[in-house]
Amino acid sequence: MAARRITIIITGLGIGGAEHALLKLLAARDPSRIEVSLLVLGRLDSLAPQFRAIGVEPVFLGLAAGRWPFAAVGRLIAAVRSTEPELIQGWMYHGNLAASFVGARLKVPVCWSVRDTPDAAHGHSLFTRLTIALSRLYVGRVAHIFNVSTRSAAYCAEHLGWPAARTEVLPNGLDVSHFRPDPERRRAARSAWGVAGDETVIGIVARWSPVKNHRLFLEAAAQLLISHPRCRFVMIGKDLDRDNAELAAWLAELGLADRVLLLGPRHDVETLYPGLDFLALTSRSEGFPNVLAEAMACGVPVVCTDVGDAREIVGEGGRIAAAEPRAFAAALAGLIDSPELDRIQTSARAHIVGHYAITGIAERLQSRYEALASA
Repeated sequence: MAARRITIIITGLGIGGAEHALLKLLAARDPSRIEVSLLVLGRLDSLAPQFRAIGVEPVFLGLAAGRWPFAAVGRLIAAVRSTEPELIQGWMYHGNLAASFVGARLKVPVCWSVRDTPDAAHGHSLFTRLTIALSRLYVGRVAHIFNVSTRSAAYCAEHLGWPAARTEVLPNGLDVSHFRPDPERRRAARSAWGVAGDETVIGIVARWSPVKNHRLFLEAAAQLLISHPRCRFVMIGKDLDRDNAELAAWLAELGLADRVLLLGPRHDVETLYPGLDFLALTSRSEGFPNVLAEAMACGVPVVCTDVGDAREIVGEGGRIAAAEPRAFAAALAGLIDSPELDRIQTSARAHIVGHYAITGIAERLQSRYEALASA
């Protein structure tokens, strides 16, 4: 059987969880079964080299957000038509809308991919909220919706009216041979950070954004230091650096300037997770928080707020905590002092290997694509 031709439309290839999730899925696919064309609406190209490395050449259309003149729309339709797709996959809300718009004109079935929970807590921009609203015009024509989390799928069905019968929860997967416990990586990371042997290192990996709620992380850190003064904190992500004036002011206000390392964005997080003792996630809203699975695969227990599918991801590999500084600090302290910490670390990795290995997730997606294209 010839490979099925799938055209994927995505907003951009910036550094983000949704973009990395697509990269991992395409890297794990079988090219003899699924032939992929990748169209990028915007200009963000940070991950373009990684896609090229797995044999997927992105085509950038360079459309400006919120301004799609007739010439640009025509260019989009022509670009999709040239790929001769059997199925068009939208990736994230703008990609979903663009895929549906083109699919309706080319008479090609369309799939959507939902990567977060589109509730008020997520704080989507006005343009994104408008995009989600306009998608309702096409929801009756969507062949299938892949939603990254159970909670998000339920929200979309109840509040947006998207068809539950055509929705499938397809969680993010990861390469568990890439994200793994590694004593050498642990020594290297902690040496680079200047961490003493008896210090506990707690990290957060999240771009600077109100929805990620870094303020809660820092307030919990300040609380934790009262009872556990040998803690250090590492912040990794876009704009988490000394040039961030608001973040610097918070550190000074809370007396944390000498206890927090700001590493900014990193492409090598798999080498950094083993250096952590615990990972924190303080978000107000999520779909499938990739960082939880990545850290746990490295044997790092987590403490996180009850967002997205965090409960399903964490299992016995950490704790769910209230979004309040004292409660969050208490959950971290409970793990630090737990007599069962070795078991929790082992459970963390075992849970991810058993439920979220990328090979199984990619196989599910490929099989669904083949069935939809055949139909």
